[in-house]
Amino acid sequence: MLQCNFQFQYDDFHLSAELQMQEQLLGIMGASGSGKSTLLKNIAGLLQPEYGSIVLNQHSLFDAAQNINIPMHQRRIALIFQKAWLFPHMNIEQNLRYAEKLCDRKSQKFKFQQIADLLELKPLLQRKAHQLSGGEAQRVSIGRALLSSPDLLLLDEPLTGLDRRLKDQILPFLKTVKEQTALPMIYVTHHADELAYLEGNVLHIENGKII
Repeated sequence: MLQCNFQFQYDDFHLSAELQMQEQLLGIMGASGSGKSTLLKNIAGLLQPEYGSIVLNQHSLFDAAQNINIPMHQRRIALIFQKAWLFPHMNIEQNLRYAEKLCDRKSQKFKFQQIADLLELKPLLQRKAHQLSGGEAQRVSIGRALLSSPDLLLLDEPLTGLDRRLKDQILPFLKTVKEQTALPMIYVTHHADELAYLEGNVLHIENGKII
């Protein structure tokens, strides 16, 4: 179970919530501009709140009163964006192995071969990013996130921009990741059918409030 406590403000976005994830995957839905992506970026450390606190499993990631702000690379949280951002000068194997360098051996959750098999990446390893389809690139992005051995995986509308065919390719891979790992996930989307397929609990966010 993952315990998350949020009480912070960023610009005009204010959120106060206590979440206890009984299930492995928590879906968050809401209208555009409701604060879904802002929430994930504050959890990951890409944005810094103006005040408040962010606590994950009783570990403070941010606390304005105590002057705590754990750097993004030390939070052990992976964030997957709408668009896969890969290093263009590296081939796919190098992109994936770069993530392994972000964690020490003792805390390594996943092995390279395991992730390559799980996401069917072996045929892609010697290609460069520009040689991949949108769906292939997103699979690599997911693989690289897993190889960083995070304690929490954040997915910010990861299927946005993909056509129906590519979405139908990626969703089974995400479900496989969910079923074959114990990694907690928070999944932001506009599409209830994605969360229904992934069998995740759903919360709605509206004007900075979880409802």
